[in-house]
Amino acid sequence: MTISAVEARRVVDAAIAHAESLGAGVCVAVVDSGGNLKALVRMDAATFATTSLAVDKAATAAGYGMSTQALAEFASADPAVLAGLSNRPGFSLLPGALPISLGGSVVGAVGVSGSARGEDEIIAAAGLAALVEVPSSV
Repeated sequence: MTISAVEARRVVDAAIAHAESLGAGVCVAVVDSGGNLKALVRMDAATFATTSLAVDKAATAAGYGMSTQALAEFASADPAVLAGLSNRPGFSLLPGALPISLGGSVVGAVGVSGSARGEDEIIAAAGLAALVEVPSSV
């Protein structure tokens, strides 16, 4: 099971809307469970490095099934693990990516890069909120 293109666009749109409300210029990437890019938007104010960082963050979160923040905390407990993970191409321990789980399985991840005040993970969480189903009223 993997995230659909429609779901990926919903996540990106919600994350971008939240970034705009914060006045942040970011790049938002959504990848599937294999780390393959499904959707990406780079806001006009985002800097040049944000695109690759957002994709790397998302692929890392999808591959490990945890946020990049949690993975960084785990890796920092062992210098050898931290060094090994930090030097992998296409891998990021920077905060700002969250796995996307549907039906109990990791189906992808959202990665955000570029907020000046460390709000990448908050923006990613706003994107994830777009996938929460709103129960119909009785």
